[in-house]
Amino acid sequence: METIDFSIFDHGPAAVEIMRSLLARFESERHIRVNLEVIPWSGAWARMVQIALYNDGPAVSEIGSSWVSDMVMMNALRPFRAREIERLGGQASYPAASWHSVRAGPGSDNDDTVAWAVPWLADTRLLYYRKDIFARAGLAEREAFSSHAELEACLQALQDSDVEIPLALPTRNSRINLHFLAGWLWADGADFLTPDGKQAIFDSPAALESMTRFFRLGRFLVPPAQRLNDEQSDELFWQGRAALAFSGPWLFEHPQMTPGLREQVAAAIPPGVPFVGGFHLVIWKYTRQEGTALELIDYLAGSASPEELFPAFSLPARLDRLMSDRFMTHPVYRVMAQALRTGHSFPVAWLWGMLENRLYESLQFLWEQALTASEAEFHLEAQVHSLVQRINVTLQS
Repeated sequence: METIDFSIFDHGPAAVEIMRSLLARFESERHIRVNLEVIPWSGAWARMVQIALYNDGPAVSEIGSSWVSDMVMMNALRPFRAREIERLGGQASYPAASWHSVRAGPGSDNDDTVAWAVPWLADTRLLYYRKDIFARAGLAEREAFSSHAELEACLQALQDSDVEIPLALPTRNSRINLHFLAGWLWADGADFLTPDGKQAIFDSPAALESMTRFFRLGRFLVPPAQRLNDEQSDELFWQGRAALAFSGPWLFEHPQMTPGLREQVAAAIPPGVPFVGGFHLVIWKYTRQEGTALELIDYLAGSASPEELFPAFSLPARLDRLMSDRFMTHPVYRVMAQALRTGHSFPVAWLWGMLENRLYESLQFLWEQALTASEAEFHLEAQVHSLVQRINVTLQS
């Protein structure tokens, strides 16, 4: 019996057990044994770089959607040809943002390369709110916020109605924070990079206006909701203390949220353009098991991919699955599916991983200033200009 190595990130004990069960079924049906490596989030990027540098590890891996370009730059990935993508349903099977992120930076593709990865799991960011608290504050339920002004007015109404914690928004060690900021930029026609990916431009007037509006949300972060990471911020919501939370697909299914509280939870698309991320499946260039690797990817990400994967891992990155009754009749998943169909992904560019890390680190510093300094003392423009200049030195070297 042939054996192949496969790595995934740690999506939690329940998800990992589901994967082990599915791989056992795959072994029984296809007579291919899969050795599973589960990578903790804290070491995910380092492990991907290690595999890419030393050409040693699994044949197939789950990888963050924004990491594809960096892995291609390291000449670490085996490309997918047109016939292989067609076997999975073709480009039209995926949301535009998910497909956009499987291609690497400009000029990277050769004539036979259709994609560098296969979209597998789709991820977006939502605003979760308590229907009962909204009703007491005189606020109507909604599946989307049409503008930033509407969101701010909603938060002001919650604050005026003496809600304990109007807003839960992670501002420390949080990539979610960066994902929401991206949506604020895109809403104003701003972006992080030029179309060719060679210059950072998030210090443009439009981008700075978007950032100013984003950091203005800090006035709704009461002391118990300040300086929290992703998990701590989510905890305020599933404990029933926060009225509105910025989070991802996992929050609605949090195992410690009581059934009674879950019945009072609704989700809305944030104002502007939703962020779309997720996880793709890649074949490492060094593998000699190309056929087996493609068979495993077809099993996990093809048109007949196991239903058990979703939503334990996230939502599917396939339109036929997203549009199924299972998701479209669900009050929260329906909103997620709409966000995935209409959202944007991060730029596809060389060194995006480096840029993303710098933005992630800088946001923590900026939020600390936004929460402690007066409006006159918060010199956002100067600090963003300085960050852009440092990044451009790296991009142009």
